[in-house]
Amino acid sequence: MKSKKIQNILEYFDYELLKNPEFKEDSVREEIVVPIIKGLGYSANKPNQIIRSRNLIHPFVSIGSQKKKIYIIPDYLFEVDEKPTWILDAKSPSESIIKSKNVEQAYSYAMHPEVRARFFSLCNGKEFVLFSVDDFEPLMHFHIQELPLFWENMKAILSPENIFSKSSLDYKKDLGLHLKRLGFDQNTVLVFPQIPITGISQLDDDMFTINVGGANLNDTTYVATFDFHLDVFKQLKGKIPDEGFERLLIRNGKSRLALRFPDRAYLVDVECEVGEKLEENEKEIFLPLKLTRIIN
Repeated sequence: MKSKKIQNILEYFDYELLKNPEFKEDSVREEIVVPIIKGLGYSANKPNQIIRSRNLIHPFVSIGSQKKKIYIIPDYLFEVDEKPTWILDAKSPSESIIKSKNVEQAYSYAMHPEVRARFFSLCNGKEFVLFSVDDFEPLMHFHIQELPLFWENMKAILSPENIFSKSSLDYKKDLGLHLKRLGFDQNTVLVFPQIPITGISQLDDDMFTINVGGANLNDTTYVATFDFHLDVFKQLKGKIPDEGFERLLIRNGKSRLALRFPDRAYLVDVECEVGEKLEENEKEIFLPLKLTRIIN
């Protein structure tokens, strides 16, 4: 039985060059990134086209009462049949491409209304990282010298013939993760008007939660989860039915009450912050927003 040779797109690259202080971002693009994207099947020609440094018309995304600037124009946007699919931003070997502003910047571009790319990636010559806009953790992260080991997996996701084959997730994007990806931190106060309350659930430790489906921001639909303490819940008195309010004040040590309002949604203006703790269920990972005040 013959063994299959592992393909190495960078077979002739001298990795010692990465230690040279003159090997900067432009060198990463020319010596590392270009062979990778051409090896995946993209070129300057349609239908599998590399678009370099596309200008954007709108420099901000709006979140509640806040505006967040789109920081950068990444080096490469990839289109298949004129549809944006993924982006790649090259950095110098001295820059971080994990848990840094560079990740926030690449995400903000991928989510821009004129792009709507499904995947975004960064490469600093030493490492390559690939994210999905639907997940918080990387889909792939490896040292460039390990590229041959990850090459088939990269092609299975990013090659033109496969880029649309990953089935769409059957739930909406999470607003909390979106805000965190854009760089909003726990010290940023966000105001959302007319949040529809169709139900409230008790959580442990005298906490409550509201789920809002169908929140539309910049033409993208999100699901938002708002968690809040008892003192904030009491601010809902008179804004939701009295009977439901009194029932939710009662705690049963063995179970938690989930109350729905089937007849109507109760609209309130809220003040909140980006939460700190990721939550997970059998379908998704999400980041609840911390509701700090009911405004009206």
